[in-house]
Amino acid sequence: MRKSDFLFFGGLVCLFCWNVTICSAQNVNEIRGVIFEDKNGNGILDKAEKGLSGIELSNGDTIVVSDKQGKFSLIVGPNMSVFPILPDNYRLIGSKVQNANYYRVDSFQSNQKEMIEFPLQKKESVSHFVLNAIGDVQVGDKQEMHYASQTLFSELLYDQPSSLNLFLGDLVNDNIGLLQEMKSMFEQLPSESWTVIGNHDRDADILREKQEATYDNLFGASTYAFNKGNVHFIILNNVYGTGARSYTGRISERQLKFVKEDLKRLSANKQLVFCMHIPLTYTQNGSELIDLLEGRGKVLVLSGHMHQVSRHFFEGKNVRVHELVTGASCGFWWVGEKDWNGIPTALMQCGSPRNYFVFSFAKNDYSFRFKGIGLDETRQMDIWVAGIDSTDVSVETLKEMPVGMVLATVYGGASDATKVRCKVDGGEWLTCEKKNVLAPNVARLLTWNRSHVYPTKYSRSNPLRSRASSQVWSIQLPEKYCKGVHSIQIEATDEWGFTAEGRRTFLISGN
Repeated sequence: MRKSDFLFFGGLVCLFCWNVTICSAQNVNEIRGVIFEDKNGNGILDKAEKGLSGIELSNGDTIVVSDKQGKFSLIVGPNMSVFPILPDNYRLIGSKVQNANYYRVDSFQSNQKEMIEFPLQKKESVSHFVLNAIGDVQVGDKQEMHYASQTLFSELLYDQPSSLNLFLGDLVNDNIGLLQEMKSMFEQLPSESWTVIGNHDRDADILREKQEATYDNLFGASTYAFNKGNVHFIILNNVYGTGARSYTGRISERQLKFVKEDLKRLSANKQLVFCMHIPLTYTQNGSELIDLLEGRGKVLVLSGHMHQVSRHFFEGKNVRVHELVTGASCGFWWVGEKDWNGIPTALMQCGSPRNYFVFSFAKNDYSFRFKGIGLDETRQMDIWVAGIDSTDVSVETLKEMPVGMVLATVYGGASDATKVRCKVDGGEWLTCEKKNVLAPNVARLLTWNRSHVYPTKYSRSNPLRSRASSQVWSIQLPEKYCKGVHSIQIEATDEWGFTAEGRRTFLISGN
């Protein structure tokens, strides 16, 4: 998503829909293939190697199962992909971006493969694993690629190889030529990555079925599924093109059919995670997806697009859906005052710095926390106390706050169901309340922008607005804490696995 289309979604024009389009004979073909364990890792089915039976494969519509020899066949059309739904104990040989190893059908020309091969490598099955859920990297040029490589990618280089990276779309900002370099950047990381397509990752083509061509050529498919531990991930392309650049949030009929078929085969005890670029809460037919989830219990949805952190909840028949809109690793589009490393701060409207979220999946549940890029993992909130900073008298929304008013911007604490509490000097726990105000750090930057303190030379203005954050929690401290030196501790938790903690000391001087 970009500044100009923030919260804008175009009208719906269905230019292509598999379920209602009758394909002529020359537009479809049968793809045959084999899936096998590649024991020597050369990517070729050797005589000593055998096919794998019982592996599910799909064209994003139909699901088939490989036979005793590992063979399968699928009917496909141009601009479709063929992919295995990987079991937990196998990985695809080739690119570390696992979905980039899928097979995309460009056209049925003389060089079309008669038999495709999916070489798999066996790996240890896991019951616990860590996932980095990473929203919009959205680089538009080589300079912004430098920002990303110096910050986000340098940080991910320290991850364990057993971790998993999930990039939630808008890898680039309309500069499709950068997708290849972005893929190469992913290849440098020690752990496997999976990607989602965003609205700025598409070709500017009026025909919807061609808008994913460059992305799918590099990243295999924009709709697929895979397993990790006891978690089943379903990746959807809900960027529904309505023109050369216009779009709306919608899940196609073909994808809904894929989800329905996939869920029929899925064990009831599997955790289910949907990944898409545009939040489900802004997806026109999101209720159709929720209807398919009947009886699935707790379901997680991960999305990006909005360049701010938020959380949404949906109820269906015996299903409760929790959506985390993960914010953006580029923040507010790589703009704002540059820090001492020359990197734009790009503070987001919700008050969060550039970020991603770290999920810890266990056999039957998960927990998650905010990770500010370039910040220590303990930095999970901003704690502001009125009556301390002398510059706050110039900030409209802060100067009237009574001494001892605490505003905590809890990164990820954007749910009314979150419980936030604090204690001062190790005393009793006090309950904080949600407050519909600007995050203090956003209010301060807005003032500095409007007074032309920011941006300074070589920096670009951050387009922050006077919009309240959903992550701010407040409490008025008792009078005994409104003078002198004190320490404050704040904790946030909820039933959906979110945890955050923050601590700071403060001094309030007397008159």
